[in-house]
Amino acid sequence: MRGAAFFSVFLLIMSLFSMTAAADIALPAPQTEGGMPLFEALKKRSSAHGGDFSTAEVKLEELSTVLWAATGLNRGQNGWTVPMAKGLPPYCRVYVAGSDGIWRYDWAGNSLREVSSENIKAKIAAQSFVKRAYYILVIVSDAEALSAINDEQAAADFAQVAAGAMTQDIYLAAASLRLGARYIHSIDREAIKSALKLPEGDEPICLMLLGK
Repeated sequence: MRGAAFFSVFLLIMSLFSMTAAADIALPAPQTEGGMPLFEALKKRSSAHGGDFSTAEVKLEELSTVLWAATGLNRGQNGWTVPMAKGLPPYCRVYVAGSDGIWRYDWAGNSLREVSSENIKAKIAAQSFVKRAYYILVIVSDAEALSAINDEQAAADFAQVAAGAMTQDIYLAAASLRLGARYIHSIDREAIKSALKLPEGDEPICLMLLGK
């Protein structure tokens, strides 16, 4: 009887472990060829109006492509889609907020690492329409990556430049995929820090809304 009870507890623990592991998401390979020509994408690049976002699903294949465009490897192990000095890792992290939770984008493994199962879309920006986006991409400065830059102001500048490049790449990828995108600067930084469980020194910079 004791052995049966032990086995039941073991199965319960393994089940809970499996549920936790399943919360992480292995993304499909991003689209890196074809698509809309660059100058056509530039011509179509625009900020979607707040009321334009529908409830239509943004597929994981599309999300993977947008995230890769924002901060992905495109040349070996230290060539990025956005400018980074001295082959350092990206100065900003990208978090994904959806109706089912929050994830951190892992560029090395092209996957999403679960942070929380909470839906924070209605809590992190001033505009009421933000919650309509299917996904909200939260761009955050990475204090660890920036630690190689000794000057505090220079480090902040590098993070801002990186965020600017990342948001433009998101806009262009969204245009090519015929998705809606919108930059949001008026954000609740303290709410984001708490919800994303950010390490000391990491600072939210902006949001990019993604939808259809």
